[in-house]
Amino acid sequence: MKWISIEEKHLQQILDWRTSEEVTRFMYTDIEYNLENQKKWLEKIRADENGRYFLMEYRDEIIGFISLTNINWPHKHATWNFYIGNKKYAMLAGFLGAYMYNYAFNELGLQKLNGEVMDINEGVRKLHSKQGAREVGMLERHILKNDVWHDIYLFEMTKSHWQEVGGKFKKYVAEVQV
Repeated sequence: MKWISIEEKHLQQILDWRTSEEVTRFMYTDIEYNLENQKKWLEKIRADENGRYFLMEYRDEIIGFISLTNINWPHKHATWNFYIGNKKYAMLAGFLGAYMYNYAFNELGLQKLNGEVMDINEGVRKLHSKQGAREVGMLERHILKNDVWHDIYLFEMTKSHWQEVGGKFKKYVAEVQV
């Protein structure tokens, strides 16, 4: 799997994914279908020293988006996020944690990653647990979306815990192109 830098030529695809029901229903916010706003977003993430943003490429197809946000460099922790926009490759979601943990811990030197998952996203909650992430809490009625309150489940993976449980996932190393 490759992780590639986001370029302006990708913005239409990202906008289509991000506004699709399959993706946006699990996101905290809904965005306007507006390519100019996507261009502003691209400039914002390019300037973000505390984030890493990529498109995932598999078998020469761009399949989704993955990122690290709110990187706290002094304390070596961040939050990771993803979505697969190409439904044909939805089954790859089960491996994304391994790719991200290997990248964040081995390449960036981080010590902990956090994840947040809306209550309606059972699949991603299971994904975190299956990879060994620890559920550390729940924020009750934390997100209001379409007039419905949602709980947010919090997960964490430390580098030391990943070293214990992630041995079988050592081969999952993304080819990161910056």
